[in-house]
Amino acid sequence: MAYDVPAEKGQLHDGVLSAPRFLIIVTAYKPLNRLNTLLNTLKGYETLPGSQSVFVYVDYGSRDDLETLRGVLDPNFENLKITYVVAPPVYEGYSLTWAHKPFLHDLAERQEYDVYIYAEDDMLFTKENYEYWIKYKPVLAPFGLEPGFCRYETRGGQKIPFDNYRRWCLNAPTRDVWGRRPYQVENFLYRSDDSVVGFASLGNPYGGLMVLDHDDLEIYVNSDSCDPNKSYALTQHRNWPIADRSSMGLAFENLSFGREHRRVVPLTVENSRLMLHSSGLVKHQDHKYSDELAKNEKQLITVDDMFVLV
Repeated sequence: MAYDVPAEKGQLHDGVLSAPRFLIIVTAYKPLNRLNTLLNTLKGYETLPGSQSVFVYVDYGSRDDLETLRGVLDPNFENLKITYVVAPPVYEGYSLTWAHKPFLHDLAERQEYDVYIYAEDDMLFTKENYEYWIKYKPVLAPFGLEPGFCRYETRGGQKIPFDNYRRWCLNAPTRDVWGRRPYQVENFLYRSDDSVVGFASLGNPYGGLMVLDHDDLEIYVNSDSCDPNKSYALTQHRNWPIADRSSMGLAFENLSFGREHRRVVPLTVENSRLMLHSSGLVKHQDHKYSDELAKNEKQLITVDDMFVLV
């Protein structure tokens, strides 16, 4: 596969990676049907520092749309190095999300990038998300944890955490999370130089994306998490479908005893209430899930009131 030679390796200075080299993979099923969504997604990646090499994987059925897609995207993103890849026919439907895995195996053998991002084409990842990830990754690593993200949709001016839609108890088990099975939120406070005051593990660690450094990538491509079949057992009672498992990264790898996953989200305090920090939120550019929730509830749970103390 042909791709651009990346820039010189980024350097760490006081925990901050200068001029990082990003490898970004986006899957786009029938991309011309959601062109504005893909444009917004790429605009988010354009805000990242350093250099960005973007690989857009499209389904085999959309192979004849590639020139049209290129004609729209390339003039709008002169600073992004975009490569277009048509997935082989074997990657049909939701399996498209796994078409890039052989490429990741190849990249793991060469240290040509600093940060690897895989995401669905409707997930909006921003510079704020990256700065949170790069800052707190080394902070969380000694605890066997990693920075995670909570997906949300916007409805009526509010942010709805549809994947983790419930009131999560911070000081007691949250009841009936998976059927009758409870979930104990793992949380701890952290003294920082910004508005992040701590971290909490949500019941569902799915974020529609994964972010890895090169060391993580080497572990990932040799793990069960990178196998479309073996990865299913790792999700256990969560029963993640094949598309979701494609972005699980190391969330379920090398868990300490009693821990269900490694991802935590950042907390902040506003109006004397603990809530999700904006840097740990990623926008799902749709409203289908929140619309469905609104059919049964007059007032929806938001990212501002999803944590409670009992």
